[in-house]
Amino acid sequence: MDRASILGDAIEYLKELLHKISDLQNELESSPSMPSLPPTPTSFHPLTPTLPALPSRVKEELCPSALPSPTGQQPTVEVRLREGRAVNIHMLCPRRPGLVLSAMKAIEALGLDVQQAVISCFNGFALDVFKAECKDGPGLQPEEIKAVLLQSAGFHPAM
Repeated sequence: MDRASILGDAIEYLKELLHKISDLQNELESSPSMPSLPPTPTSFHPLTPTLPALPSRVKEELCPSALPSPTGQQPTVEVRLREGRAVNIHMLCPRRPGLVLSAMKAIEALGLDVQQAVISCFNGFALDVFKAECKDGPGLQPEEIKAVLLQSAGFHPAM
């Protein structure tokens, strides 16, 4: 796919989202049982209403309780060695401000060069590093990487 095609798809997707948001706002305004949102003094209107103002059906669609939530759960880190000096890392823990930055700083401090990763902060914090390699020196042990990442998540494992 070329960049123009990707950009075109992104624009269409954003148009669809804006249409859905408009439909939800119209539904909220027409709902007689819900208190109306106070008008704002300027022409700025938030794109999405706040969760307390949403009908329960919409809340369930946006925040389904069936999703597992790591809130209150102990952070978990799995580290697997690959060929050469490469490693795979999977980290799951409750979300907190600054966690992405502290995890990435910890990975950098270990001397790991991340080649491919996915980070998600929806419904908790998940970090999947599909390939990271040691920049220099001997490879690190999985236990060392795990301990440093757990510490960066605010969990101090007993060593």
